[in-house]
Amino acid sequence: MSRALNNQSGAALIVTLAIVAILIAAGLQLSKFTGDSVMATLTQKEQFQADQLALSGINLASLILAEDALKDSTDSVQDAWADPEKLEQAVNELGLENETLVIQITDELSKIQVNALIKEFPGNQINPDQNRIWESFLQDRLSNLEEEEETQTIDPASIINALKDWLDSADDDAISGLSGAESGYYLGLDPPYECANSSFNHLDEVLNVKGMLKDLLTSEEDADYTALFTVYGLDIVKSDNGGYKYSGKININTAKEGVLAALLPQGMKDLAKDLVDFRAEKGEEGDVFVNLLDKGWYKKVIELSDKELKRFERTIQYASDTFKVESTAQKNNTTVRLVAYVKREQHEISGKWVCKTLQLERN
Repeated sequence: MSRALNNQSGAALIVTLAIVAILIAAGLQLSKFTGDSVMATLTQKEQFQADQLALSGINLASLILAEDALKDSTDSVQDAWADPEKLEQAVNELGLENETLVIQITDELSKIQVNALIKEFPGNQINPDQNRIWESFLQDRLSNLEEEEETQTIDPASIINALKDWLDSADDDAISGLSGAESGYYLGLDPPYECANSSFNHLDEVLNVKGMLKDLLTSEEDADYTALFTVYGLDIVKSDNGGYKYSGKININTAKEGVLAALLPQGMKDLAKDLVDFRAEKGEEGDVFVNLLDKGWYKKVIELSDKELKRFERTIQYASDTFKVESTAQKNNTTVRLVAYVKREQHEISGKWVCKTLQLERN
């Protein structure tokens, strides 16, 4: 598919062969939304067709990601799956006439992993590298909010303490610092609710944490906090104690400027834009990337001390296995938007790359 996206004649053959698999998979998954009811009206028929088309978009995106894994061992903004024009080209090969379909693929491991703040679950030990990332991001964001709204100074540690208490366990509900919060605090709210003392399953749950507001989780460039944070990143290797953990490593080949700024040492956040520009730089004709995003490419852009280099290397990676797929389909006046979180993995026996749906939502 990666070659096909750059060659229309090749794309036609591959997509044609893929359509059968896409439609079959869509039909199977569609039962989750429609059941076995008979469509009696035109509106219901259009809803059915829009659902089917949106699900086909998710399967098409999964095929593109699976084919991309055959190309190399990295994932970057230079790949076909990250290029809206090439995704549009792949959709056009489906030959849609009276329907429209738009797909978008985002790297979930290009974001800050909220669950990685704790070293492992169950447990209560904070990850110092992730703590520094949160401090850097919040310090910058709080500083901007104070200038915009002239609010009183808020210590990033107060928010991090509350976040840690929400995640940690096996500590007898001990409160972190003076600003942490356990169930005693949350049960006093209206409406009351318990402190989870576990990892987040959905990003919206983060907003239940004391002091956590949407404005704190955004940046000047990204008003949507889901572009900067994720609940995914579960490590396939179990912890030493038999629990589970999150790697916390961020793909610098795809990370947004606001995330890159949080990764960089203090005083260097302005260089995040230089990293973004280096990744996106193209030749004079504007169709070929000029910079190879191989291991250590960032050294051509920024200079770090030995200590800073070691810490930076502990928090970055160059590939991903978890992606967010947004598929929007329209049939006449009916529009359906589905969001799927998929994990790309290689089959142990066949060796083929496939994408497994972790979560599917209707927006």
